[in-house]
Amino acid sequence: MARVGIIFGLLLIGISVAAMLQTPEKSPSQFYSMMFGIPTFFCGIVALNPHRRRQSMLIATLLTVTGFLSGLVWISLNAIRDPASNVSPDHPNLLPIIGMTATCGIFLFYSLIAFSQMRKRK
Repeated sequence: MARVGIIFGLLLIGISVAAMLQTPEKSPSQFYSMMFGIPTFFCGIVALNPHRRRQSMLIATLLTVTGFLSGLVWISLNAIRDPASNVSPDHPNLLPIIGMTATCGIFLFYSLIAFSQMRKRK
């Protein structure tokens, strides 16, 4: 599970880097995935220690739950076209948030399966 946390942390960081390279204009939504990727990556590294594995993976799971829910809220609030502005739903800042939400959802699904298997072993 620790290696999975490291991989998903790097994926979230990579989404943010790809969003920054995509457009020359910078916006805060390009950095959301990095805000969840760096702590998830750090929790994965800490989880390599067997004595800290459960706590750090629980923290990583809580981070991804927060990332998943905040991504859903952001998408639902900003995906609808606002008649007062010229921003359409296919705005380039929407893609990194969709990627972050999907990545956090996959990690959340994987961690819930891992936690349920861990409980069955006990």
